[in-house]
Amino acid sequence: MAIDAAIAWRALSFLMLGWLALFFGRTLRPGQEALITRIARVSEPALPADLVRYTRRLTAIWAAYFVLAAVIGLAAAPSPWTGLLVWAGTAALFLGEHWLRPLLFPGHCFPGLRQQVKDTLHVWRPVRQNGD
Repeated sequence: MAIDAAIAWRALSFLMLGWLALFFGRTLRPGQEALITRIARVSEPALPADLVRYTRRLTAIWAAYFVLAAVIGLAAAPSPWTGLLVWAGTAALFLGEHWLRPLLFPGHCFPGLRQQVKDTLHVWRPVRQNGD
């Protein structure tokens, strides 16, 4: 019996969003540095305490968003709109945070998008040393 393509796509989306939720969420355990804090420290190793709190909360928001998106994607009736809503929510979080950050930290200079992408890749795919 062939698996319906819509069911397979929903399952794949659920697994990917669930993995992202776990990837972000596991860095929120006690004693762990939040994922977005790690990314921010690439460009600014001496991150101020208020930005550490902010990036930790931001990591929690992203983890919660991925959980919510995964559950909605699984529970909603199969529709191309569901995927569009997930992407729209992702864009809204990115753009909203980009807009809000300078308002919350007016004297702070933040890296541009290109540098943030480089910093994210640096954390997600660290450079191996000593032939590891």
